[in-house]
Formats: sequence, structure tokens, C-alpha cells
Amino acid sequence: MTFLLLGGFILILVLIIIIKDYLSNPFEYPHVTVNFDISGKRQPVYEDYVDEWVNGLAGRRYGIKNEFDKVLNKWDSDCNYYLGHCLLWRSHKEELYKTMRNEVVQYDYKMFEFIFSRNQTRYRQQNYKKYAYTVQNVVYVHRLSLEDLLGIGGELERINYETTRRKWDTKNQRSLMTKKLKDKIKKRDHYTCQMCGKYMPDEVGLHIDHIIPIKEGGKSVESNLQVLCDKCNCSKGKKLL
Repeated sequence: MTFLLLGGFILILVLIIIIKDYLSNPFEYPHVTVNFDISGKRQPVYEDYVDEWVNGLAGRRYGIKNEFDKVLNKWDSDCNYYLGHCLLWRSHKEELYKTMRNEVVQYDYKMFEFIFSRNQTRYRQQNYKKYAYTVQNVVYVHRLSLEDLLGIGGELERINYETTRRKWDTKNQRSLMTKKLKDKIKKRDHYTCQMCGKYMPDEVGLHIDHIIPIKEGGKSVESNLQVLCDKCNCSKGKKLL
């Protein structure tokens, strides 16, 4: 009697395992995960980070598709490896994989995850002493599809990937003249006036000039900025007037 009960219990357990294996989905949807550390940023503009990520891609707009294809190919490889070693319900698992893949290749599938986190210092007490440690808290997760990013890439392409869309459209272009941007232009132009050739390594009389003035629609981007000496900058202003 005990043997029959034990055999029945084992049979039920095997049936549960088989049914669970049939109902389970061994595949996870693929994602392109991009992490941003916004520690110290009081009011970060999330779209600026995404735009800068696209601007930094090799091939820019084509780079977006390359990132998508790279992750999709890795996912296909992993799924096919699993299917090749699958002992139970292989045809059923293949149907699951095909269904998921059809969803993934749709342009509205939000494969790209942009995760914004802040580092936070915490303390623990041990042997009457406080020890500091850092944890990373996720503040915001922004999900975009391939279609969304290709649209962003198209807009950035129209402005030659010079800056972010928000910065390009802002009315107060002078506020974008950061020290970092100015230093970059100085180094690019070798501290030399682009009109008369005066060399100003001590930066005395050195100006960062908008080639197309802001009033004429010029932007605070690298291609529209140059080093001028004070004399040439003043003379240029008079000519424009």
C-alpha cells in the first residue's frame, strides 16, 4: 500500500513538472539597456541624455539600427541554442519563440531602455562605528522603440548631430555657452584668432565668437563658433551693423 502511494505521488509530481514545463516560457524579451548616472544633477532633462547618446553612436542613425540588430542576433542565437537542446515540447517552444520574435521585430516594440540612476550614500553600524557605502537608486526608466529612436535620429541628422534637439530650439543660445564648450573651441582653434592669426595662449583679449550671430539665427554649436581677438571681434560687429 505504501509503495502504491509513493508511486502515485511520484507520478503526480512528474505530471506537475511536465505541465509546468509546457506552460512556462523559457525566453525573455531582448533589451538594449543604457545606464546614465545623474548624481548631482538637480533637474536633468532626460531627452538630452538620449539625444547625446544617439549623437555619440558610430554612424548615428545607422548606429541605432546596428544596436538593435546586435542585440536581436544575440537573442536569436541564445534562443536557438536552447531549442537545440530542448527535450520536451520543442515544437511548442518554437512557436513561442516565433511569436515573440514577430513582436520584437515590430517597430513599436520598446527594446531600448534608458535607465537614470543616482548614487546615494548610506551608513551601517558595526562594532559601534559607522561605515559609509554607496547604493544606486533608479530614478527613472525611459523606454523607446526602434521607430522612436530612428525618428529622433532623423531630427538630429537635420541639425548635423551638433547638439540636442532642446538646445538647438532654445531661444536663449547664450546660456548654452558653457565653460566646457568655450575651452573646447579654444583648443580646437589653438588659441588663435581665425581672422588675423593672432596667437593668444594667455587668453588675454580672446573672444569666442558666433560666426552666424544669434540674432541672425546662429546656434551655440561647435561649427558656428570660432576664436577671435578683441580687435577682430569688434571690427566684425561693426561690419554686421
